[in-house]
Amino acid sequence: MPDAIVRLIGWVALLIHGDPSVLDRWLWVRRHLQKGDHRTFDAGCGNGAFSIYAARSGNEVLAASYSEVKQEDLRRRAAILEVDGIELRTLDLRMLDEHRGDLGVFDQIICLETIEHVTADEELVTALAAMLEAGGRLLLSTPFDGHRPLYLEERNPTPVEDGFHVRYGYSPRRLRQLAENAGLEVASEAFISGVVSQKLINVMRRLTRRIGFAGAWLLVLPLRTLVVFDAPLTRLLRYPYLSVALVGVKRG
Repeated sequence: MPDAIVRLIGWVALLIHGDPSVLDRWLWVRRHLQKGDHRTFDAGCGNGAFSIYAARSGNEVLAASYSEVKQEDLRRRAAILEVDGIELRTLDLRMLDEHRGDLGVFDQIICLETIEHVTADEELVTALAAMLEAGGRLLLSTPFDGHRPLYLEERNPTPVEDGFHVRYGYSPRRLRQLAENAGLEVASEAFISGVVSQKLINVMRRLTRRIGFAGAWLLVLPLRTLVVFDAPLTRLLRYPYLSVALVGVKRG
């Protein structure tokens, strides 16, 4: 993403520049993230949109990613937006147990669209839960195993951890089981990204192959306003959602 877009329209650029489902995830996070003086771990922070949002909400944030490039992008964009309170760590979440003592404990953890990339998903969720204070919250989302394949998406992904998905998705029951096995009490469950968002993703991916990302983004941008119809149309058509999510609370 060009930094000029961040300078032009601010933090919201991080929500609307890439995959249309990022905005959907933010709308869910906004309902559940505790604002104010809380220590928050963004596990797999991606472009940093949620780390910056948490910091803007008053949180002390530790943002972790395996990608040094993404970490540098986040550092630069936080500076452009004059957002303080974000500590950056380059680390592999598969090795999280080795870093827990150094990272400390948190009031809340964000882990969005990450566990589907990791073979040892149960170990990762357990490690995240162990990093929570008593009463702390894990905000977790991942693809729904009942979603329809997106354009270019494989229904049977490779089990090799190469940065892509190692599994197609999770049922709400399986996601709840992961949280409960880690000692968390499930306080809230939801689906994210319905039919409109998924169709926009497909259009954007098809256009990107033909005219490049910048042109595809510009053409799809006006269509993003259609997401206001996402929930009612998804219910009406009984269309399967793209992602499943939950909030797990650590028992005292």
